[in-house]
Parts: sequence; structure tokens; C-alpha cells
Amino acid sequence: MTTYNKTAKGREEIAARTFGLQSRMRTLLVMIDGRHPMEQLLPKVTGLGLDATAVADLLAQGFIEEGEALPPPPVLPTEQELASQYAQARAFYERTIEPTLGLRGQVLQAKLETAATLEDLKAMRITFFEMVNRIRGRPVALALKKELDAILGAGAREAA
Repeated sequence: MTTYNKTAKGREEIAARTFGLQSRMRTLLVMIDGRHPMEQLLPKVTGLGLDATAVADLLAQGFIEEGEALPPPPVLPTEQELASQYAQARAFYERTIEPTLGLRGQVLQAKLETAATLEDLKAMRITFFEMVNRIRGRPVALALKKELDAILGAGAREAA
């Protein structure tokens, strides 16, 4: 996705109309802000008879310059992927709470029984690792954390 920024010449045209740019071209220039890709801006000015050629003209005349490319939008998981992630995370907790925490894990077991969404399972994560760290030690807690984070993905690591 390509973005453009106004040059000093472009900012001067907006402020003082120094270069006598056509009003419809000026409208496009005003909209160019370095944050919105041209793919979003051009549909808004097609009614004025402007297209990619107008952008090329502003570029050639020195009113704008190419900005940094925007990162692609994040790819959201499908419902099937979320369901699979939920099942894997639930299985992880079912397999690890009782053997790792014993009777002290009963509160987490109760939370697991009522956990209906992936977010519910993610919410248990920090409490689980704090308890494992206290009861079994840091190496065990880190190994389990690594395993669960692999199931939950990057979002879990950011929330840690």
C-alpha cells in the first residue's frame, strides 16, 4: 500500500495557493497525509474526475513524495482456527493443572470448567504461571509458559 506525503512545495500550496493548482487537484493534495494509502483516498475523489494519473501529476510537479509503505493489515484467524486454538489451550490446562499444582489448582480447575471462550482461557494464563512458579519453580513455569504461548500465539506473549 503506497502512501504519499506533502513536500514543502505541497504544504506551501495548501497554505498560500502559491502555485495556482486546480481546485480539484488541490482537494486531492489536501487529503494526502502520509497515513492513508492511495487505495483508500482515490475512491473519494473519483467523483471529481481524478484517478491515479492525478497522483502521478502531483508527484511529477513536486507537490508530494512517496512515503513509507504501510505494513499489511494483520491476518485475523478464522473461526476454525480459533476453535482449534481453544481446544488445544483447554487440553493444555486439563493436562497440566492437576499434575502440576495438585489440590492448590482447584480454583483454576473451576475456572477451566466455566471457560467458554478462548479469551477466558487466556485470562487464566498469568494466574496459572504465577502459581506454577511459586509451587514448582521458575524452570517448570517457563517450560509450560513456552508450550502454552505456542498454542495461543503472539498475542499471549505480548500480554505477559
